[in-house]
Amino acid sequence: MIKDLFTKSDRRRFEGITKEEAVQATAWYWRSKQFAIDFTSPYSLRGQRYFSKLGLRQWVDAHCTDEGGGSAISLSFSAELTDEGAVLGAVGAVLILPVTAVVGAVSYVEYENDAQRLMNEFWAYVHDFHKSQQPPPQESFPPWAQAQQGPVPAPLACPKCGKSLDPDSAFCKYCGAGLKG
Repeated sequence: MIKDLFTKSDRRRFEGITKEEAVQATAWYWRSKQFAIDFTSPYSLRGQRYFSKLGLRQWVDAHCTDEGGGSAISLSFSAELTDEGAVLGAVGAVLILPVTAVVGAVSYVEYENDAQRLMNEFWAYVHDFHKSQQPPPQESFPPWAQAQQGPVPAPLACPKCGKSLDPDSAFCKYCGAGLKG
């Protein structure tokens, strides 16, 4: 049983940033927030992080497109409780129902607040990306989920063009430079 907690979606347009820069900024930001990133196309990605002790899985989907003199990013963020989370909740409900109800409500509010914070910080990071074009610092987990998962490695950069690379890339998707030799 998987219970969808919520899905939040937004789309924003940015002047002076190419879709290549937009996808690079998007990947860098979500990796810094401990999401494992998979590119579903050259300008789309899906990220996930999982908190095993909570049974909480968070997903982010992003798609970058050219638009006028800039680019647009469509973003969707969702969270779900997996079977492990449902079992923990059921055990808690049997043992101490009133406390579980209160803790569950607080947890849901925390999950949703964390999602909104992440999305707001993402939009601010992309807005300022053209100034620094640097990855954000790695973030630790939110207070309600401390020590649930190991860190995700920092993104790799192409030695020739400096663009972000997937960890298993043999060639840079931006300039074609060979990476493994």
